[in-house]
Amino acid sequence: MLFMLNLFGQYGIEENIGFHTILSNLFWWMSVVLMIIAFRYRRFWNVGYTPWSFLFFGFLFFAIRELGHFSTSPVINSLRHIFGIWSAIFLTSAFTFFFIGVYQRNKPSLISTYLPVAFASMNTIIMFYMYFTEKNVQDINKIISLLESLVWMIGSSITIYTTFKMGTRASGGFVNVFMFFQFSAYTAFMWKFLGLLELLGWPVPYSIREVVETLFGVFAIISIYLLTKMLRKLSKDMYGNKS
Repeated sequence: MLFMLNLFGQYGIEENIGFHTILSNLFWWMSVVLMIIAFRYRRFWNVGYTPWSFLFFGFLFFAIRELGHFSTSPVINSLRHIFGIWSAIFLTSAFTFFFIGVYQRNKPSLISTYLPVAFASMNTIIMFYMYFTEKNVQDINKIISLLESLVWMIGSSITIYTTFKMGTRASGGFVNVFMFFQFSAYTAFMWKFLGLLELLGWPVPYSIREVVETLFGVFAIISIYLLTKMLRKLSKDMYGNKS
């Protein structure tokens, strides 16, 4: 932790470009690559196509969000928060659907598969509505940032619960998979909670928030690596080296 703080102090902790930005982009785009590999082996964890799709888009949207740090444009900043909201919605939905399938042994209803898309679209419509009504750009950024914090905190709380429950039914390597996804959810909650305090006027050192966000990326890539490793192992056990 002290090492990371020293690096942030040396290379910069600005809102847009700093050492943490490079690290975060590296972690999340590597996670997207691992997610693509894991997606190839999804048949070995038969939880349905929809939660796998939501999980992939959750990682992809957050990786796109992190690219927004390289721009100083207020519009890009708002879009960055929108992608963050989409990521939170799809990741939460993925683990909720995993929970329904793994823990409850049920199938989600057809209408519930469209709800994440509806919620994500609603936030986008709100942002564009505020732009077209000529609201101040800085005010829009604050509102969208507040929405992102609330969505992530609610979504992380749900994911903490669902991963805990699934962990009680898991065996073998899946125990570690759910454990690290839960660690990711804890750090995501803390990251956005600290950001919310900042928005409400309680100053929080930016370096601390970015260390927590970087840890979020670390736990996320470990989680998807463990999931990919587990599925590849199942593939080898079933088909040898053919898969």
